[in-house]
This record gives sequence, structure tokens and C-alpha cells, in this order.
Amino acid sequence: MARGLNRATIIGFVEREPEKRYTAAGQAVVSFAVLTYRQWTTLGGDDRESKEWFHVVAWGALAEAASERLHQGQRVYVEGPLQTRSWQDNGGQRHCRTEVVATTLVPLDGRDEAGSCLPEDRELELPLCLNRVLVIGNLGRAPEMRYTPSGQAVASFSLATTRSWNNTAGERRDATEWFNAVAWGGLAEICHQYLTRGRRVFVEGELRTRGWEQPGGARHYRTELVVSEMIVLGPRSPGNGADSALKIETEELPF
Repeated sequence: MARGLNRATIIGFVEREPEKRYTAAGQAVVSFAVLTYRQWTTLGGDDRESKEWFHVVAWGALAEAASERLHQGQRVYVEGPLQTRSWQDNGGQRHCRTEVVATTLVPLDGRDEAGSCLPEDRELELPLCLNRVLVIGNLGRAPEMRYTPSGQAVASFSLATTRSWNNTAGERRDATEWFNAVAWGGLAEICHQYLTRGRRVFVEGELRTRGWEQPGGARHYRTELVVSEMIVLGPRSPGNGADSALKIETEELPF
């Protein structure tokens, strides 16, 4: 059984032509951006829209196929784990980027060059855009609770998930990915009450990236998993028999 679950499912639009390169060992790597957007109506009746961009990376034969069949503006289904890498530029500033490492790519608009396409009824069932992330992992710290000026609860916590794979030489490799998770409203209250450091949980939600500028003018970004559902998977807390089966869902996110 896997020690953790780290899976993102995205339906969006290819924002730029895929860029292909080859590693020193001759393996193909392709990267491109996918744009998703969502629309909703606030409690005050105002229409809102927000956009989210994802950096996608594919390797090997999948990279070759993506380079040939995906084009700017095309709608695509992407599935794979999330990984975050960091580097330091020449000025000494540290940068981080969260990417979807694609394991599945399906062109959704029109036919690909091989002549295959999704059945019409399946196409109609798919939403225009999708931003969905599933994670099973352990809390790196207990949730921190705060309240907005309007009195709404917000809980934030870190979540670690580990995945394993074999490299081309057959060697076993492990990688741990950290998620900054945020819950709102009643779900935030529940997370604060039941979750502790090291607790194993399943969470489902969507990724959102927010940016801010420091007084010195440097721009910073943070990618967060906005939780819409949470299930406690770890052992029961003393004196709380219902805890291990706890499942919370939210019908509407606050923004």
C-alpha cells in the first residue's frame, strides 16, 4: 500500500506551445502552462471569476507525444503528482516552482494527429475547467486558527506526502512533497479541533496561488491547497470514538 497520495487532476487550456528539450542522457522533457478558471456568484449576488495557472512537465514518450499533439489554446486533461523544486538565481534570490508531473495527457478539443478523440457524450460530461487535488499525508504541524475581520474562521496547516518509484537503473527512490493547506468556515473549526501534528488525513481541494509584495519591492508567491473535504485517517484520539470516521465537506468556498 502506498504511504501517501499526491494526485492533481486538471482540465484547462494550453497557454503556450510546449517546449521540448533533452537531458544529458537523451530523455525527452516537455514543459507547458495550463490555464484554468472558475466563476461563481457571491452572497451579495456579484459575479466573480478567477484564473489559475499550472506548470506541467512530461517525460519520455509522453513528452514526445505532447510536443507533437498539444498546441496553444487547446483544451487538455492532465493528471499526475505535484512536485516543488527550488533554485537560486545569480542575484542570490531563492525561487520555488510547483509543477504537475504528468502521467496522463488527453487532448479534449478536436482530434489528435493519431486520429483518436473522446466520445461526444464523454466530452459533454466534462467541465470546462477542472482544478482538483487529492492528498493523503501527515500533518507537519497543528492547524493555526485565525479569524477574518468579518468573523470567518481560517485554519492553516502543512501536510507531507511521500511517493516512491524506481528509476531507470531499477533503484528505489522516495520523495516527500509538502503542501500548505487552508480550510475555511466550519471546516476550519473542525480541523483545528481534531487535527494534530503527525495525524494522517485525506484532503481534497484545489490549488490557488497568491502573491504579495514586500516593502523592499520583492514579489513573493505562495501556492496553497484550499481544502473542500477532509477525512481523518489516523488512530482515534483518547476519549473520542467518532474521530477516526470523521468526514467533513463544504458546499461553497468563501471566495
